Amino acid sequence: MIRILIQKKGKEGELLNKADDAISYIGRKDIFVWVDVENPTQHNMKFLQEHFSFHPLAIEDCMTSIQRPKIDKYDNYLFIVLHAGTLASHKDKATSLEVDSFVGENYVVTVHLKSIPSVSATWERCIKNSSIMSQGAAYLFYFLADALVDNYFPILEKLDREIQKTEENVFKDPKPAVLNKLFDLKENVLILRRIIGPQRETMNFLARGGYQPIIPPRLSIYFRDVSDLLARINDNLDTYRDLLNSAFDGYLSVTSNKLNEIMKVLTIICTIMMPLTLITGIYGMNFNFMPEINWRYGYVAVILVMLGIVLGMLVFFKRKKWL
Repeated sequence: MIRILIQKKGKEGELLNKADDAISYIGRKDIFVWVDVENPTQHNMKFLQEHFSFHPLAIEDCMTSIQRPKIDKYDNYLFIVLHAGTLASHKDKATSLEVDSFVGENYVVTVHLKSIPSVSATWERCIKNSSIMSQGAAYLFYFLADALVDNYFPILEKLDREIQKTEENVFKDPKPAVLNKLFDLKENVLILRRIIGPQRETMNFLARGGYQPIIPPRLSIYFRDVSDLLARINDNLDTYRDLLNSAFDGYLSVTSNKLNEIMKVLTIICTIMMPLTLITGIYGMNFNFMPEINWRYGYVAVILVMLGIVLGMLVFFKRKKWL
């Protein structure tokens, strides 16, 4: 699906129903164009290559979803790869949604394989608020990048709640399911850290300048603000990683202590059984002449001796505080 939003300077934005309708506006200095392509087809990418003269390698990158956040500079435009984060609703697993952007002096072209809420929300805001696109293509891209980054904060809040809940369960009820949850959370944090680090570098490059006239110097402070947000997100993820490592160590300690308690009980039982086994072994030998064999109270006496041994050992263990 391809949709196009144009805006003449000083006027309201206008939606175009067909891609061909935008051809006459491309390259005009008095008009800003935003072309958004969702789930691109070969026909869509051919249209972009023909009318915007994008490099074939950049077009090829748009057709895959495994690109690392980056920025490539071409003659008259920038190719920028960013990622939006999301948690899959059925498993709460973190995934990234790639947004490939071409930023020229008077246009922004965004390409993504799936629907992305941040892109759709920015699109709607541009329709309602003409001042966004009227400030130029670079500002529009900043606005979009800021929306993509803001989308991470609800994810962080949810991760924070899940981590706190899991930490409590580690000490209250350390079942194997808690360990699985810890591994899932660590995987989510790792996935997000792999996205945020390179994305922050990309924003730093834009904040430093050097991409004129596409990125005016006045916008450096805006991209620096996005970079600061990413730095804050990265710091939070580092904190979550440390918390999860501590929770994992705590889980191992709790389960190890429980195992030690079980082993202590089993050891005490085995220790008590050893003299009893010795006694029953002695009287289980098939000798004809054993003094207690024919004694009337021999059986009762042996049982009482065995009970005395058990009680004596229990008292001994109690005094040693092994019980």
